Amino acid sequence: MRLAATGVMAAALAALLSGCVAADVDDPVERGAAGAALGGLTGAALGATFGINPGYGALIGAEIGMPVGAAIGVATTPPAPTYKPVSVPAEAVIPNFYDAWPPAYHLPPGLPEAQPPHEG
Repeated sequence: MRLAATGVMAAALAALLSGCVAADVDDPVERGAAGAALGGLTGAALGATFGINPGYGALIGAEIGMPVGAAIGVATTPPAPTYKPVSVPAEAVIPNFYDAWPPAYHLPPGLPEAQPPHEG
């Protein structure tokens, strides 16, 4: 029975983790909620597996795992960036840099789409 309960909890954990993959959680509240869910599920699974009474062990494990998971989720939230965004210039920094072929290069044979090098 405990092995089956552990398998069900592992499947539920995998389903819960796959639902969080598409989102990039940077908000501490969302990260705390996800951590509480994962901590509660992990605590319930461990409590049911290792407790003398599986139901009571799952209850105690979930009660302990949820605040621990929420605290870990909030503590591991990445800080907001403190740098200013880099402005991209509208024009090329070096005009006509990519407009000419390097020295000693020739127009590829049999390729009429290629532009000939600029003179000067």
